[in-house]
Amino acid sequence: MRKIFLLVIAVMILTTAAVFAAESEPYTYVSREYNYSIECPKRPNIVPASILLDDESKKGEVLIFENEGYSVKNGWIILVDAFNTNAVPDFNKDSKDFIEKYLTELKKNRYESTSLIDIGNGNKGVLAITAKEIEVDEDGDGTIDGVLTTDRQEAVVFFRMPDGQCFSIEWIGDYELNDEKLNNFKMAVSTIKDANASTQNVDSKDKKSNKDKKDKKDKKNKKDKKS
Repeated sequence: MRKIFLLVIAVMILTTAAVFAAESEPYTYVSREYNYSIECPKRPNIVPASILLDDESKKGEVLIFENEGYSVKNGWIILVDAFNTNAVPDFNKDSKDFIEKYLTELKKNRYESTSLIDIGNGNKGVLAITAKEIEVDEDGDGTIDGVLTTDRQEAVVFFRMPDGQCFSIEWIGDYELNDEKLNNFKMAVSTIKDANASTQNVDSKDKKSNKDKKDKKDKKNKKDKKS
């Protein structure tokens, strides 16, 4: 019953996306539940990842910028606890050879390309792009039964936050993943921050701004008294 209720809520959110489509101004989304902030091209609609992916083990959110009914045409899946930290190298600390071996193994999975990228402030992550041709083992016997061909590619970045939490951000959509869209996605990923740190920065700016205003007001009052 709870799952059906949540699916109904998700559909309601998606069907109201057109209302927000006109809000194309850049928007800072802050997730208090998962403690991160990220710069978005516009205000997104938010759906729990467990609902859209139909997997209750998934912890995170889907940020939807454009959809057609229940189909997401442009969005990001942001997951926490996205991978087993013991099974994935530390891209900031482990040796280059160990990391390169891991990237090579990823290519044997469903990815066309893999590369290290800078998430921001020197923090490294992996950018992986899905292949247009994926070998399929339908019965799990280790023998390839066929090749799945698709024109739709997706990009995913996975990394550790400064506190060690394992994050992934996946771009999903119906558009061709060209260089412009990929660069915009990488730029957006580089803006993700710990929500508490982001709030502290905003608070510090606000305090500085208020102090500057107070200093100007005090100077003006002194000048008025003198005159």
